[in-house]
Amino acid sequence: MSELSSSVSIPNSLQEIEQAIKRYRNSDVSGAELLRLWEAIRDASLNQTFSPDEQTDQVAGDHSY
Repeated sequence: MSELSSSVSIPNSLQEIEQAIKRYRNSDVSGAELLRLWEAIRDASLNQTFSPDEQTDQVAGDHSY
């Protein structure tokens, strides 16, 4: 895992990840701090687990074939 500065926290919920993405897109930071923000979002996204019921990217009618 990446080392993060104490000013960047890793989001835990999907809502926190979405808020972090908005902050990332609207931020004026650059360089290492911007990379730390991106890494926190990436790590949080990779740490998310989904049950089969929570998957939202299924194609409608997928089971009809």
